[in-house]
Amino acid sequence: MAAELKGYSLAGLVWGDLGSSAPHRPAICFHGWLDNAASFDVLAPLLQSAAAGAPDSSSVIAVDLPGHGKSPWHAAGQGYPVWGYTYELKTLADGMASPVDLIAHSLGGTLALCLAAAFPEIVRSIVLLDSPGPMVTPENQIASQLRDGVLSRDKIRPSRQFTSIGDAVAARKKATPELSESALTILVERNLAKCESHYEWRTDPQLKLTSDLRLSETQVEHLMRAVKCPVLSIRAERGLLPLKFFEHRMGYLQNVDSLQLPGHHHFHLEEETAPAIADAILTFWKGL
Repeated sequence: MAAELKGYSLAGLVWGDLGSSAPHRPAICFHGWLDNAASFDVLAPLLQSAAAGAPDSSSVIAVDLPGHGKSPWHAAGQGYPVWGYTYELKTLADGMASPVDLIAHSLGGTLALCLAAAFPEIVRSIVLLDSPGPMVTPENQIASQLRDGVLSRDKIRPSRQFTSIGDAVAARKKATPELSESALTILVERNLAKCESHYEWRTDPQLKLTSDLRLSETQVEHLMRAVKCPVLSIRAERGLLPLKFFEHRMGYLQNVDSLQLPGHHHFHLEEETAPAIADAILTFWKGL
């Protein structure tokens, strides 16, 4: 069972004994867009129980990224560009026994790549879960991208309200219909704030705004080529993006092993598909 992450500016969950005096290297997990730390509620216990007793890995940490779950929101107008998370995630990693192992899903994978590219000394390895890196905007569309991003700020909407947790689960089901009821409930319960007469999403409404700027494909290539640590890329068989795109992006990395496992984009949150992912990660770690 996970405990809340205490003593850090970002909220999160911990499996294992983070406060142990024994030397250990915790694995840190980054979730996807509009998800939260509970995204690793199925996978993390499998990794922690298997790694218990190992000299350098005795706990798994999943953070609520800024603007998600129970973590603070960014200031109005600051937004959430993918590179804008790096300072907060570096600060978190600096508080751990460095270098750290990262496990990152979807958007979280992009953030892990940014952190490892800019600060290779603090990242020992990365596991990418159905994450081929950043979304891009062609260089000749930068002006229209900026225009759309700025104008979208006038359309920001307050957090949606629900009369029950069941209503919130049903709303999330429309956005991610492939998720099982149990997986949906895990994600939704952590992402709801209880008010006097209703529930509402904890996520910052700014997360749904159009990005002012995105990286170009050339910038993504240079970013990923700067990642020096070993990377394990696990693509979901029924993931969001084509295999050829994954293969192209993984070709930018210097030291990567790639494989494909059954499941949908959130395959790490399903009890049927998470064990195979855990086995692949543990095998990868043993080879470091």
